[in-house]
Amino acid sequence: MAKIVKKRELRKRQRVAERQGGVPRRYNAVMSQKIPAAFCLMRENVLFLWIGIINPRFETMRKFLFLIMALGALGAMAGETFVSGGLKYTEIGNGFVKVGKISDEAQPKGTLVIPPTVKHGGEIYVVSKIDSWGFFGCRGITRVQLPPTLTVIDIWAFTCCESLLGIDIPSSVTEIGYAAFETCTSFTSFTFPAGVTKVSERVLQECVNLREVSIPEGVTVIENSAFSSCKSLPTIRLPQTVRQIGSYSFAYCDSLRSIPLPAGVERLGNDVFSCCQALESIELPEGLTEIGNNAFHYCSSLREITLPASLTTVTGNPFTSCKALERIAVAPGSRSYAVSDGILFSKDMTRLVFCPVSKETGNYVVPATVTAIASRAFFECGGLTGIKMTGVVTIGESAFYNCDNLCNVDFGTRLQSMGKSAFYSNSKIEHIVLPDSFEHLGVTNFDFCGNLRTVSVAASLFQRMDDFNNFSFQFNSDDLRFVLRQPDGTTLTTDASQLPDAKGKYLPKHHGCIVEDVQR
Repeated sequence: MAKIVKKRELRKRQRVAERQGGVPRRYNAVMSQKIPAAFCLMRENVLFLWIGIINPRFETMRKFLFLIMALGALGAMAGETFVSGGLKYTEIGNGFVKVGKISDEAQPKGTLVIPPTVKHGGEIYVVSKIDSWGFFGCRGITRVQLPPTLTVIDIWAFTCCESLLGIDIPSSVTEIGYAAFETCTSFTSFTFPAGVTKVSERVLQECVNLREVSIPEGVTVIENSAFSSCKSLPTIRLPQTVRQIGSYSFAYCDSLRSIPLPAGVERLGNDVFSCCQALESIELPEGLTEIGNNAFHYCSSLREITLPASLTTVTGNPFTSCKALERIAVAPGSRSYAVSDGILFSKDMTRLVFCPVSKETGNYVVPATVTAIASRAFFECGGLTGIKMTGVVTIGESAFYNCDNLCNVDFGTRLQSMGKSAFYSNSKIEHIVLPDSFEHLGVTNFDFCGNLRTVSVAASLFQRMDDFNNFSFQFNSDDLRFVLRQPDGTTLTTDASQLPDAKGKYLPKHHGCIVEDVQR
């Protein structure tokens, strides 16, 4: 069990740092950890080498590793490093240098003044860049004076400078790198310079005392986790030029009560406002086309939402665990979605997208036109006591996750498959009948269904390990019995010990953990 918990925590941290379409996910999982100080002193190519060693399966990673190391070696040959005024400078060509601390043992303290130029070997160099990891972990710095010649603040430049009270960034800066000011916990305000066109990933993550942020017009993208865990931020004005807000951008912003979205926003990423428990309302602008999975997860004060007519893609359920959400509406003219009886469907009524958590659904009959129930559609719907399906063919992952009052389930005669954890932790279900049409049951499907007593299933399915096995019925009652329907109409009753054992199928794949985490 300890291994399972560890795996779940790793994946939780992984998702916070994950870049969509970026480098392999396990690299991002490593990057999202709190990296020990000694390890953080290593250069980027050493970091890539370490990741490559512990993940030998990634062929692409290994090729990328050698490329990074080769470029790093060339850079080391081309750029001379020298020390002046207690700081380290490295030539980057054309008379420019980047600057950083000399070593972890020789950290600057108090007010850090970075000059616009520095003289070395009879030459005068222009300081244009704060080096990556330049002042990482310099906990004694309280103020920074940056020169007007600066154009780039590189990745992790001031990360974990916990005593840094604030910083005035000159207008000459056009790029602020990944996590450049992450965990600067003494920040109360921050102003991005006019020249930047994006707010970089994790740039102000975990700046827990940040209360005011100014972002200039011209910024088009708020990248993943940019303001995640800024717990004191009550509101923020986004420029009208923003088109995309990345995954986890404002997740865990506990004090965020309002955030007017610009009219031009087209996409909200996964978990973008996840766990913003003070968020009471938000207006989704016309022009928005996509909302990611769990976009408003656990926004426990959110009471109603209107989806714009322009919306074409809703991934999974954006409103899981929104326990106060009572009403969902769709603006007139939508060609993609419709609401019926307070539940969101595809416009053609063939796909049930999601049901608001607080809706007192009772015994619900799914419309006969519906062939698919989407992932997390009834996630934690405590008001659901029964579900009857007639035309449903597929049920998505975690569709009925933790519906703790669900007693009666009628799958109808057309159901073919369920995604993993579809009925995870439904403690009041006692009997399940899977129709003859059924072909595949996902892993962890009926885990923690403590009162489940009988499962009726075609005998032929019971013997197919890939489609029906013991990884779908874990942590249940010892009294659980399986009624196997024979082709001749007779039945045979057996217990869970006779289920096909899938340990060899799943354990190696997940490095010793039973299955992938099915929750957030």
